[in-house]
Amino acid sequence: MRTIQKIYNCVSWVSERSGRIVSYLLIVLVLNIVFDVFGRYLFNAPTVWSYELSSMTGTAIIAIGMSYVYYHNANVKIDIIYSRLPAKPRLIVDICFAVLCLLPLILVLTRVWVQDTWQSYVLHEVSSETIWYPVLWPIKLVVTIGFGLLFLQGVATFLKDVLSLARGGKEPW
Repeated sequence: MRTIQKIYNCVSWVSERSGRIVSYLLIVLVLNIVFDVFGRYLFNAPTVWSYELSSMTGTAIIAIGMSYVYYHNANVKIDIIYSRLPAKPRLIVDICFAVLCLLPLILVLTRVWVQDTWQSYVLHEVSSETIWYPVLWPIKLVVTIGFGLLFLQGVATFLKDVLSLARGGKEPW
C-alpha cells in the first residue's frame, strides 16, 4: 500500500507541476493574440506566424493540462445520477470507466501519437497552414507527452480508487 501511495503521490506531483507550469502559456497566448491584433488593425501589418503560434500554444495548454484536470477531478461528467451515488458505487463506476474506456483509449492514443511524432520528425514535416511553415514534430511531441501524463495519472487514480473500494469507500491513506 505504501508503494502505491508513493506512486500516486509522485504522478500527482508531476501532474500538478506540469499543469501549473503550462498555465503560464496562457500569458504567451494572450500576448501573441494582442500583438497580432495591434499589428493587423493599428499598423496594417499582420504577422505570418501568429496564427500558428496561437494554435500550437493552445494545443500545448490542452495537451499538458489534461493530466492536471484529471488529477483534480475537474473533467466534465454527466452528473445527474453519479453525484447522488454513495462513495462505493461511485468508486465502482470510476474503476469500470477507467478499465473499459479511459485507460485503453489513452494507451492507444499515446501509441498513435508516438508513431506520428516519430514519422513527423523523420520526414521533417512542416505545417502548411501559413507561409511560416513551422516544423511540426515539437508540438506533436508535446501532445504525446500530454497523453503519456494523462495515462500515468489515470493509472495512479485507478490504483487509488481500487484501494479506496477495498477500504469500503474510504480514502486509502
